[in-house]
Amino acid sequence: MKCDRSWLTIQSIALGVLLYGTALCFAQERPTILAGHGTLSGSILPLWVGVDAKLFEKHGLQVKPIYLPRAAGRPALLSGDIQVYFSAGPPLVQMRLGGADVAVTSCVVHKLTSKIMVIPAIQKIADLRGKVLAVANPGSASDFAAKLFLARQGMKPVQDISIIYTGSTSAAFAALVNGRVQGIFTTSPNDMQAAAAGFKALLELADLNIPYAGNCSAVMRSYIAKQPARVRSFVAGITEAIAHIRRRPNEAKASLEKYTRVSDPAILQHTYDSDTRYMESVPYPSPEGTKTILDNLGVTGRAADQFVAEFIDDRFMKQIIDDGWLKQIYPGGVSAR
Repeated sequence: MKCDRSWLTIQSIALGVLLYGTALCFAQERPTILAGHGTLSGSILPLWVGVDAKLFEKHGLQVKPIYLPRAAGRPALLSGDIQVYFSAGPPLVQMRLGGADVAVTSCVVHKLTSKIMVIPAIQKIADLRGKVLAVANPGSASDFAAKLFLARQGMKPVQDISIIYTGSTSAAFAALVNGRVQGIFTTSPNDMQAAAAGFKALLELADLNIPYAGNCSAVMRSYIAKQPARVRSFVAGITEAIAHIRRRPNEAKASLEKYTRVSDPAILQHTYDSDTRYMESVPYPSPEGTKTILDNLGVTGRAADQFVAEFIDDRFMKQIIDDGWLKQIYPGGVSAR
């Protein structure tokens, strides 16, 4: 029997069109989450790598990172313009204290890791008295770090040290360079930039082992109630991204270069080393870190315990562990806590 090759060709084309259309349909049906973030630094690396390595897609989710500077992420989350806000803990705690029904589903960092960069004339912490420090915005991570540090050193803003708000980390660095301030609170890669400009590290807060809630994913409770599967997929993607970052450093540094637009290999390596050093393998929300933030805001005791119970939503992380997902991304084993 002879085959009509032209007919087979037509059938092959038709099948290809059908499969393409089906794949396109599934792609269009994959739910999307818009994830806002307020900084362009290594702290956002799990989100960026989760997108670039298609780890969220692996869990059936499209995630689009959106840079929202100058605290624009908080109102965007409240209005529903974004579904997840990837942020340091202090702004999220303040949102909740202000009445926003927001919950934290993961936190990548569980201790304060800022670094104080100062002018060379400052030799010790006591030399900070009478000086001016710059932080980004009121309620920002750098603002929290500065006030917590001063409180633990027995110093008070205004009375002992002046704090000014510059609007961004880059503006704080500019204020240090032009002499408006004598110190800044910073993270990588800005600390390396400051060192290259002749400034020095006075203290690494990570050495103090202060519990903290950093690089957290925050979601409105109303969205969690409507879309729990999407939130679980997001948490799974962030968790897998941390393992991916450690396993494939070159890919992680490529994502850093893409989003921060920094191409210097030394800066990229420094940022990678600094941020991966403190990443939790299992990014549970941090009750202890949340209480540190609350304590600095004057919320303690039973009020703090109640706040933590309402603010932290770790059900999705527990589901991932119960389903055995950690064993797949960490074949060699990892502690769930």
